[in-house]
This record gives sequence, C-alpha cells and structure tokens, in this order.
Amino acid sequence: MPWWFWLIPVVATALWWPIGPYYASDDFLAVAYASDADRVLSDFVGPQYSATDVWLFYRPLITASFWLDQVVGGVWPPVGHISNVLAHGASALLAARIFRRFTGDATAAAAACLWAAMPSHVGSIAWLVGRVDSHTTVWCLLAIWLWLRGNETGRDGGSRRWPAVLATTAALMSKELAMVLPPLLTWLSTLATEGRPGDRLRAAVHRTWPLWLLLGGYLSWRLLVLGRFGGYDASNYTRVGETLAGLGHVLLDILVPLRWIGTPPAGLVSADVFLWAAGLPAGIALLLALWRRPRVVGGAAVAFLIALAPMASFLCAAHNPHNLRYYYLPSVALAAMLALAGRWLVLALALAWLWPLLAVRSTQHEADRADAAMHSELLATADRIPPGPMFVAGMPHANALGTAVQLHFAVDRMLRPPFRETPVALYAWRPLLTASGALRLGGPDGDPFALPLGTTWAFAADGSLRPAPPPPELPELPVAGDDDGVLDLSTARLLPLIDDHAGRCRRGEPSFGLTTPGVHPMVFRLTLFTASGYLSCVCANHALPGEADGRIDIARLFGGDPARPFLGQPHTPAAQLALPTGLDLGSALVVPTTIDVDPAFPVLIEAGRLDLAAMAFVPTHRARRLLRFRFDRSYPAWVRRARGE
Repeated sequence: MPWWFWLIPVVATALWWPIGPYYASDDFLAVAYASDADRVLSDFVGPQYSATDVWLFYRPLITASFWLDQVVGGVWPPVGHISNVLAHGASALLAARIFRRFTGDATAAAAACLWAAMPSHVGSIAWLVGRVDSHTTVWCLLAIWLWLRGNETGRDGGSRRWPAVLATTAALMSKELAMVLPPLLTWLSTLATEGRPGDRLRAAVHRTWPLWLLLGGYLSWRLLVLGRFGGYDASNYTRVGETLAGLGHVLLDILVPLRWIGTPPAGLVSADVFLWAAGLPAGIALLLALWRRPRVVGGAAVAFLIALAPMASFLCAAHNPHNLRYYYLPSVALAAMLALAGRWLVLALALAWLWPLLAVRSTQHEADRADAAMHSELLATADRIPPGPMFVAGMPHANALGTAVQLHFAVDRMLRPPFRETPVALYAWRPLLTASGALRLGGPDGDPFALPLGTTWAFAADGSLRPAPPPPELPELPVAGDDDGVLDLSTARLLPLIDDHAGRCRRGEPSFGLTTPGVHPMVFRLTLFTASGYLSCVCANHALPGEADGRIDIARLFGGDPARPFLGQPHTPAAQLALPTGLDLGSALVVPTTIDVDPAFPVLIEAGRLDLAAMAFVPTHRARRLLRFRFDRSYPAWVRRARGE
C-alpha cells in the first residue's frame, strides 16, 4: 500500500469531526442502558437492551462500545461521537485497500475519499446510535479485506481464512447487516477467480464454506438467545412495486443530495438548475464507468444489491432522508463505480457534494445545540420542582428538514441515571402518531394544559420551560373501577379475554373495566401518555341497555376492525386513534409496552360527543385525576395471540 493511503482516514475524519455534538433520541436509551456493566454482559446472551419483543436484536458489541465510551469519558457526548468518526476513517482506509485489488491505486483512493464525503452518511456518523452502521461497516470491510488478502497470500500454501472469520464474527455481533458477508465474499471470490463461470463459482463456494458455516451457527445462536429470529416486527418485502420505486429514490438521494438537503440560496438561478447541475456529473460518471469498465461496474452493482438486501424493507420509506443511513455499507460499492469514470468527474462530484455536506453538518449542529439546551433546561427544572412526573410539550421529533433526529424516542431516560441521580418520570406532550386525522389533546389553541398529576410544561420560543395553564373548565367526570388509581391490564388478566370474549358478547355481558357513575356520554376520549408521546383515542360508551352510568369495557376497548379481526370479533368497535377510522389503540401500545421504562401509562379520561361534520371530539366532562393503565412486557405477545397470529 502506498504511504499516502494513510491520508485517506485523515480526510475522512476531518470531514466529519464532531462540532458541539450531543445526544438525541435513542442515544439516551443506549447510554442509560450501557451505564450498568451487568446489563452490557447480558446483551451477549440475550437481546439488545434486554428488549422483550418488537425489536429483537443481537448487537452486544454495540452495547459494549457505549459502555467503553463511558469508561473513557463518562457521559460527555463528544467521546461517543469521536468513536463514530474514527470508525468512519478506518472504513475509508479499508475501502481503499479493497478497491485497489480491482483497480489502480489512484482510482481506489479517489473512490474511498468520494465515499467518505457522501452527505447521506450523516445519520450513521453524527447520530450516536448510528454506530450500528458505522461500527459494523468497519468489521464488514475488515472481513472483506482480510479475505481477499488471505486468498492472495495463500496461493502457495493455502488461504488464511481464520482472520476474516474472526472479523465476520465481530460484524455479526454488531448488526444483522453482517449476514451479507458470506454471499458478498462468495461473489467477490468469484470475481477474483479466473476460468469458466461454473468453475469460478465452485471455487468461490469451496473457499467461503467457513463463512457459510459461521452464518448457520450465528442464526442458531440468535434463535436460542432471542427465542425467535428477531429483527424488526414487520417487513415490506412483499410490496415489490414500492420497493423498486424506493430503490430509485434512494439512489437519486445518495447521488444528488441537494434533493433532500435543499439548494443553496440563489438570486436569478432556480433550484431546478442547481439540481440538474448537481445530478449531471453523477449520471455521466456512471455511464462513462460502465463504458470503460463494464465487468468491474457490473460486479460492483451486484455487490451493492447484496449489501442492500437486509435493508430492502426500508426502501418503502425512502421519503425519509434520515433512513439513508441504512445504505452506508452498500454505498461503498456505489462510490467504486463512480470513481471509475476518471479524476475530473470525481472532482466534479466532490464539488457537487460540497454544499450538501456543509449544509447537513450545519443543520446537525443546530439540532445538537437545541437538544443540549432542552436537556439542560429539563435537568435544571427537575431540580427545583416537587417530586412527580413531568409532562413536557415542545420536544421535537426531528429538525425541519428531517435530516437530524432529535428527541424522538425514549425521552423517559433523559431524567434518569446516568444523566440525573434521582430519576424523574418524563412524558412528551405530543401525539405519538402524526398521521392525518390523528386525535390531538390540547386547549382551544392546541396548547398543553396542566394535568392533575405531577407538573405540565411547555418549551417557549426562547428555550425556557414554562408551566402550562389550567385546563379549560369542564364538569367533573367521576371514574370508578380502578384500584387506588391503577387499572391492572397485565397479561394474566388479559389472557382470559381471548377465550371468553365471543361468548360474553353473545350473552351481552361486559368484561372488566371502568364506569362513570352518573355520566352517560355518547363517547369517551382516553389519552394514554407514553414516554415518546400520547395516544389519544375515541371509543364508544360500552354501557349495557338500561344502564344510567357510562362504561369503558376493556375487551371492546381493545377490539378490532373488519380488516384485522381481534379477539374473534371482526366488527367489534375498537378505540380509534384517528377519525373517521384509523389504527386501533391495542396495536399502537405494542411498542411503548416493550421499550418504555415503565409500562404503566397515565391516562386522562374525558366524556363527550362526536362532531360528525368536523370529525372531531367535543368534551363535555373531564376526570380530575389521572389513572394508570398498568401493562407488562408480555403485552405484544398477547396482541399476536388475540389476533390468532
């Protein structure tokens, strides 16, 4: 390797060196969890974050890296972000060393630098939890380089496979993405072998059998420690048309980042001119590379698709620029194709990406500053108020462009160790679902109002926390049926509903739930506060004929819709989160019951009517106390069983 290859990681780290970084969203969950060494060790023999459902990942080395960050620098954010940047620099050097086995040194270095500068990497590098891609890619590229190098040095005395097998093991312990390594190395071994296609493929399979054996062992171990294959709960591989359209969208976003970061301020030049000028070098580069080196371009294209395969389900959500981080590893092959076009086109591409790179780093810095200020204000406020939960409005999911995730998820860790010695329960006052028609809670202007539990706050324009005003005056809604403010919805109590619900409905008998003595409304609105936002839903009054009191029946509250039968009753009206129809409450609670620190959710209950013309809920009564609906971690499994899945 030429000595000047060592400048490649220097360039890569300089491009992404952290400037005033801070934690965001899942970062708080990861850092809080990894602060305990016993929990870190448990991830080696169990799911990441000790999750019980929904997100079942096996990523112990990622958890261990968060623990190492705290050993080195405590909870000082720059330490973890520097780790991500150094990983990016190492990946850039490894990419160059891989490229030079298929092309010249100058082209390999240009491809590595081009890949290092891709603005689409922001989520993998500048977001702390994005290391599941940036750290895993180091191990993946190391395995590829060691494999190719081992085959070369072993021509006289057998290939040296064990270093690549070790690197692959580390990759598999970092993210599921590493499952692409056996097929990817089989493909690269085929390209590096001479002879007829069939002979080359047989030779490649013969060389890579240890990796396939390792993959089989990994899948068996994963099944053992997770209880099932794991990963995300759902996949969109069946939506072929949307997936293919998403692939084209992603390729354009990677090659022409002005599409999602925005064009620079211009006077007489329109945004379309900027987009065409930025996209032209990429299009010419791909065509010219295909004309000059069709075999290498074809091989790189297949490698791109192989590396993309585990993330293909996210192609259906290609409109979200933050999801570009999933293509961090596949884009290595894309950079290799672009660099084959020659130095001048590489330079043109670098210039076309310069403004987006500066812009995406600037917007990330602004988001980090906002997150740090909000966290500081929350910590200071928690120190001077009475004990109790805090309900806070104004915490953003992401920045305006959607390029930087902010306080989107797991905000309940922000006021707990290691960030604060005495834990305080924190709930985001904002709708957890942002779909059209989703029910929202708020005063006449949509602003938060003081809840009858703990304290309620809202971030003002100057970044300070202001107490929320009293709620609009409404008659009291008396609620009965709870046990000292708690309604037990543990799995043990919910399980009998599956067998008894159909017969009970036929007999006209209720299950269990709550009553509202003296108030018999048209409908109820229940608002459950989870860590990441509230779920506000409308359900019918489940009172039996002749009853003077209102009733909220749990079996009917968690009912289903005609498209997704629930508890054996396809037409049972369920609590709806959006009007006129929408996601049912039972489904929406699957994630919070898995991830929130405490699956006992404060609930505000209101009685009222539906304005059918405006498709809006109009409250007439409001409870003057918050109940808690207490679930447990087995709730998602109960939902699947109730649906017969």
